[in-house]
Amino acid sequence: MNKIISVFIELPQVHIQATSITLAVVAALLYLQYRNKWSFDRSSLYPFLSLPLIVELIYQLAALNDSTWSYKTSLPLEFSYITSLSALTYLFFNHQKVNAWLYFAGIWCATASFINTIMFGTEAWYLFLRYYGHHGILLLFGLRPFFWGFRPKLKDYLRSILMTTIILTLVHTINYLIGSNYMFTYSRPNGSNFSQLMPEWPDYLILILSLGVFYYTVLYFLGRRKQSIVKS
Repeated sequence: MNKIISVFIELPQVHIQATSITLAVVAALLYLQYRNKWSFDRSSLYPFLSLPLIVELIYQLAALNDSTWSYKTSLPLEFSYITSLSALTYLFFNHQKVNAWLYFAGIWCATASFINTIMFGTEAWYLFLRYYGHHGILLLFGLRPFFWGFRPKLKDYLRSILMTTIILTLVHTINYLIGSNYMFTYSRPNGSNFSQLMPEWPDYLILILSLGVFYYTVLYFLGRRKQSIVKS
């Protein structure tokens, strides 16, 4: 327990401040959505779907300009960034399926990134924009469907686990081919995060995946539509 508490104590002050600002912005946008009844079924809100792409493009261009870009670390192959950019699929696929995916994967990524971090507080501004921008977007897109009556179904839960597994497998294959460590499939991340309390690879990866499935399960039971009881 003391080790778990130490992770929170060691969180960089900058991370706490950036997380607080991000949560405040997300809360304000959700409130405005509720008051103004914004819906992704209305073309007026489609520009919001470009936010993940804008954040990622700014990062990529800034990293190139700063000569810090590397194919081993700068591609958008972290699970959070892949999930954030997948919000663009609202333009092409059934909204119910996209809602379900962002509900499970989006809220999980956002929660994990805010309660612990891989950031040290000394990174360049464009790394801050990428990290907190994408995770704030994930929290927004993960929570917003509830304002329109979305409730996850069992098939949504199972499909999200399958999609997560497929993405992990593909990224792990890419890591093998180019010698990278996206999604930390080969070694634990640095920073104030709970992976530092876990065993070495591959045990820690199995444990993180188990925590992810557990969190998906919690989200499913919290969000599913309650069955009405018919009295005879």
